Amino acid sequence: MTQIDRTMSLVRQAVDERLSQAIAERRDEWSDAGPAAAELLDAAADLLRGGKRMRAVLAAIALSATTDGARREDVLSGRACAGLGAALELYQASALIHDDVIDAALTRRGLPAAHRRFATAHRGSHWLGDAEAHGRSAAILLGDLLLSAAGVELGAALAQCPRGTRAAARAAFDAMTEEVALGQYLDVRAESLPLPDEGADHAAAGRAMEEAALAVVLRKSARYSVMRPLLIGALLGGLPPGGEGARRLAELGEAAGVAFQLRDDELGVFGDPAHTGKPAGDDLREGKRTVLLALAWQRCDAGGRAVLRRVLANARADAGEIAAAAAIIEECGARAAHEERIEAHAERARRALEALITAEAGLSRSAAADLASVISLLTDRSA
Repeated sequence: MTQIDRTMSLVRQAVDERLSQAIAERRDEWSDAGPAAAELLDAAADLLRGGKRMRAVLAAIALSATTDGARREDVLSGRACAGLGAALELYQASALIHDDVIDAALTRRGLPAAHRRFATAHRGSHWLGDAEAHGRSAAILLGDLLLSAAGVELGAALAQCPRGTRAAARAAFDAMTEEVALGQYLDVRAESLPLPDEGADHAAAGRAMEEAALAVVLRKSARYSVMRPLLIGALLGGLPPGGEGARRLAELGEAAGVAFQLRDDELGVFGDPAHTGKPAGDDLREGKRTVLLALAWQRCDAGGRAVLRRVLANARADAGEIAAAAAIIEECGARAAHEERIEAHAERARRALEALITAEAGLSRSAAADLASVISLLTDRSA
């Protein structure tokens, strides 16, 4: 077992146990609510069983960054890392549920999306009213519940750490939740904007689309997926908020986070559904204005843009139309250019790690090695 595998195993086990306990505690507390509480908590438990726990792993690596050996393993599997990891996983689950409602997604992590699950239960029970509306309402409430639970877990984790570290870590967590909401709105708004007319300067329009897409990437995903978990963990571990170490860690996290999301966007078009848990081409059907789409818009001809127009925001686009759009993106060179951007951001992250190692931030060799491995894991993946 490699070092990063050992780190991830320790963190995942501790976080999984804490998440199971959190669900069990609420089952006991709400036992008088009858089957309704079980319906919510069963859906939460099923969603929380999935996922790679990467945000929890990142936070734990950062929280334990100044320790090594047996002491480091104690921290990685301890109550603070478990609680912080659980808070991040609960928040992510909340965000995913709300995102799926917004996108009218069918699946999540290989299972029916929460709103689909609740709608199916409504129909199967022959309840009154509209099943789809019930599904959306129930999913929104489940997302709210998990957001609240994330706050409870964060508070418990903070209580395990020195008082002087708590305020900065709490502020970073709060900034993350606010920023994701802004990023989500930027994404929704971008999907509603009309595509450029065929007579427009498509190179310029594509560049503007790319700039807007990067703004969404930063606020909706990159910082919350990588940078914020690293910073929250490091701050809770005692890293000075305004120091060189925090600045370098933020640079690393933002660059790796952008690379991570760009890879996610590439998999959204070219990924294998058996690995990603989502149908290929869903980002196109949902009309996502990604960097990959922007690069294609800059490069393809009028015929290629016509193919893209037919599938973008078209929930009825069939597999053949999606395959044709993917072929356009590949053949015009957009996919290759996108890959170059992923590697450029990954290299930025590696350079920031080198600077962090020399910044006298007290980074242990084990933490440095884990961060190097994580950069590769985030960008070189198929799911």
